[in-house]
Amino acid sequence: MNSMTNYPDDFQKCATFHGHVCPGLAIGYAAVKASSGLLKSSGSEDEELVCIVENNSCSVDAVQALLGCTFGKGNLIFRDWGKQVFTFYDREKGKAVRASFRQPSSEREITHNLRKKIEAGSATDDDKRKMQELRDEFTSALISEPTKFFDIKEIALDPPAYAQIVETLPCAICGEQTMISRMVKKGDSMICKGCAQ
Repeated sequence: MNSMTNYPDDFQKCATFHGHVCPGLAIGYAAVKASSGLLKSSGSEDEELVCIVENNSCSVDAVQALLGCTFGKGNLIFRDWGKQVFTFYDREKGKAVRASFRQPSSEREITHNLRKKIEAGSATDDDKRKMQELRDEFTSALISEPTKFFDIKEIALDPPAYAQIVETLPCAICGEQTMISRMVKKGDSMICKGCAQ
């Protein structure tokens, strides 16, 4: 397993934020690095930079750690599409860059087969060692050659809406404070979506 000191400082920052080193985290790191040539933005103190992610995997933590795009600030937008695709929008420049991950199919097949054996409990120690070696090699490759793994293109994109501060009301059933924009009207009452189900 690679030592943390073998990685660049900014990737170590991502790993500290995420909790461990893994290929998924390296995918997010590589997406940011591969896009930086076109975007030329180093991060977001508020909502200057917006990232639209199409997955909720480990990769998104690298985006948060490197660029300051977070759910709390409203400049991290999640689309549940199951893709390792990242769109970065710079409000000041009115410019958007889309980074779409592509993994070599031969590598994907080998790791898929090993993962199935490990999950089934039929993997040998050699299989587990091989899987860890592949993970480490892939992580290192992503970090050292990020553009090799992404299709990067500038795209037209309407500016994402700024985060809104929305009034809250207590749910008529559970009493928990809920954003009005997320409540459901039931008769004369407003209730949260959890109680509506």
